[in-house]
Parts: sequence; C-alpha cells; structure tokens
Amino acid sequence: MVDQCNLEKIGIPTVTIVTTDFVTLARGTQKSQGLTDLCLVTVPHPIGMISREEVHAKIDKAFPDIVKAATEWKASKENAAKQSAPYPARVFKFTGTYEDVSNMYAKRKWSLGLPIVPPTPDKVAAMLKATKRDPAEVLWIVPPRNGMLTVELVATLGVMAGARPEHMPLLLATAEAMADPETSWLGTSTTTAPTVPVLFISGPVVEQMKLNCSTGTSGPLNEATNALGYFVNLVGDVVGGSVAPNFDKSTHGTPGDFVAHVYVENASANPWKTTLAKEEGYKEGESIVGIFGAYAGTPNIDHNNLTGKGLLTTLALGTLASPSGIGSCYADIDKPYTPANSVNKNVVVLCPEHAATLFQDFKTVEAMQQYVADIAQMPFKFYSPNRCVPPKDMNVTPDTILPRWANPKSVRFIVSGGPGKQSWVWGNFPQVQKLVTKPIRELPGAAR
Repeated sequence: MVDQCNLEKIGIPTVTIVTTDFVTLARGTQKSQGLTDLCLVTVPHPIGMISREEVHAKIDKAFPDIVKAATEWKASKENAAKQSAPYPARVFKFTGTYEDVSNMYAKRKWSLGLPIVPPTPDKVAAMLKATKRDPAEVLWIVPPRNGMLTVELVATLGVMAGARPEHMPLLLATAEAMADPETSWLGTSTTTAPTVPVLFISGPVVEQMKLNCSTGTSGPLNEATNALGYFVNLVGDVVGGSVAPNFDKSTHGTPGDFVAHVYVENASANPWKTTLAKEEGYKEGESIVGIFGAYAGTPNIDHNNLTGKGLLTTLALGTLASPSGIGSCYADIDKPYTPANSVNKNVVVLCPEHAATLFQDFKTVEAMQQYVADIAQMPFKFYSPNRCVPPKDMNVTPDTILPRWANPKSVRFIVSGGPGKQSWVWGNFPQVQKLVTKPIRELPGAAR
C-alpha cells in the first residue's frame, strides 16, 4: 500500500482495495505517508484462502464501486490534524503511588500495560546528560501513526523501560536501527503474522556494560537488555501506535510484543574467531546493535549428533528448511551478497556447544553456509504457491528438487548463550531482507 501512497504523491491517482477488517490500518498507512486522504474501496474480509467462486463474487460486487472511485472520487480538502511540537515534552504534576502512575499511563495508552518507571524530569535529565545529542533532534517519524521520536523521548521511554543513563548510547543506536528503511518497521509491526523484533549486540560494549552473553542471555534478570527490549516496543506502540487491534493486526501476538528478544554475542565461545561486528565490516573496537524483523523463532534441540555435519544436517533440514511459513525459495537469486547488501533469510543463534560441534567439520562460516544451501532442498510442490520463484529458463515440475536458498549467504550464524545444546532459528518477515546494524556511539573508550 505504501506504493500507492508514493504514486499519489507524484500525482498519479490510485484506487486502493482493502478488506473491511483493514480499513483502519489503511488510513494509518495513508497518514504515515503524509497524505490527507486516499481513495479506498472496501470489500468484505477475507479474500485469502476462500474459493475462486467466492473471490469472483466479491470482485463482481465491488467492481462498480471501483469504477466509480476511479472516475469520480475527489480527495477531501480538509487539512490533516496538526501535530503538537515534539520538543520539549509536556511536563505535568501527578500525585499518587507508583501503581497509580502505571495505571494512568496504561489508561492513556502511554505504555504497554506493564508497570513502568515514572519518567520524572530529573530521571529524564540524567539520561540526557549521557549524550551530546540535541534533545530536540527528531530521530524518526515512527509509522504507522507518524509519531515523532526525539532524543528526549528516547530518554523518557528509556526511563519508563528501566534503563539507566549509561544505557543511553545503546538506546539511541537501537532507535537508529529501527528507523532504517530496510528494517521495514511498518510491515513487521502491522502484519497479522507473529513477527517480533530480534536484536543482537556485538563488540566491546558487552564488557563495558557487563552484559550477559551466557546462560539466559535473552531471558529475565538482564537489566540492560531487558530494558532495551521493553524500550523497543514502547517506541513502536506508544510513538508509532502499533497496538492491537489497530494498527497492529497480529492474529495472536507474542510475548515479544512486550519485551523484544535481545541476544548478546558470546564472542569468546565462537570457534571461528569472528563477530557480527566484524562480518558487517565494522572496525576493530566498534560496538554495534543489530535488529532483524522475524517470525517467531524455532528451537533446535539436537542433543544426539556427535559430528558437525550431522548437527548441521538437522539444523538445515529439520529447522531451517521447513516448508512452513511462507515456504519461499530462490527469492534472492538476483541479489549477490555484500556486507552492504546482505540477504538474510534466516539468522541462526548457535549455543556454544553446538558451535563447538559444528567446528569439528566446518572450519569456516562460509563452509557451513554452503553446506546448508547444498542440502536444504525440497520438491517444488512442497513450497508455498507464488512464494517459490525459480529461474525463468528452468523447466520445473511439481517434483523438481529446488534449494531453499540460491544464495548461501542468506543464512547467518551468531554465537550466543551458555551451556546446553539449544540453538534458535529466526526466519525473516518477507519485507525484511537483511539484519540491520548500527554503531553504538558515545561509549567510554569506544572507537571513533
């Protein structure tokens, strides 16, 4: 739908057909793209997974409205409601208990309904002292509601999430990663799918902030990363407005909609002696945060394989190449990998024990990626219709064996966590084509 909005911006009239359950989301997208109006024709929900006859019936009934809209519709001349200045944030007095503050924030939809730390002026000021950036700087116009995220608001939401001043550089870098167009925040935060933001922290910041990269790295009792995960969803829900039922259309929702998953890289347990920061082309001494818009993760709990090849086979065929979800293949056939244009269809979070087993047979990450690409193959008929696009010159039958990935670099490996043979696979939301990373600036002793 963003494409229709872009066409309208350059003066090409469009008609957008939307089902009844998604009208509010359509209007939100319209506003997020800066349009005061958009020509919509509604049809009864759903249009997917119904018979051809039912689809034709809905088309026939809607067709007169489509013609009328295309020939007669005129945009409303009413101006969009003016947004209040994003800075400085309004300060008000409130008397009550911490519970009263949390309840008030929840009622006004200034929080996610979870308890918060009240963002008092002194706490916000302390956060702002941890950065040289202008508090009035707008970092991101957050879709779909088009809320303005300032540096001051980052500090405010950070306080609410439980972050401390020394975490401010991490919050700012994360906000920049979320704002990157390749993160596709609009799509991942408004879909019906169980998508979650998955974050990765790499570099000296792990030691500098004493982050837990071992047992329970993405679980509770990790002050900085728990606050970061909560902060991410406060930005998306409070500033961006992606709350159910509008504009978040998630069919079920997940706990990741409250606190995003944050993995801290366990570099010392990586037998390949590489890091996410290094693989992404950053300089020695630089710390980064990465974000990946993913479907809910899938665990691999292989306790039995004693060889790297055997373990990678279960990872590739039992977890990575599952035809569930969108079941696509060859989606990256025309996109060769470079650090600046990576095509990450899956991110595998390896536990140290699995990493050590894999290293027995695979001395490089590239060898693992190639092995996965070579063996993760299935008949064409097992892929989801319209999601598997083989080369045009290939004569494909339902039984033709096709690889899950054309580009071996589509599978990324990151070592994180502690003892135990438990790894995770995170598959991308279709609009997300890469793991987006940003440097964490203003850290004590950080590379400049």
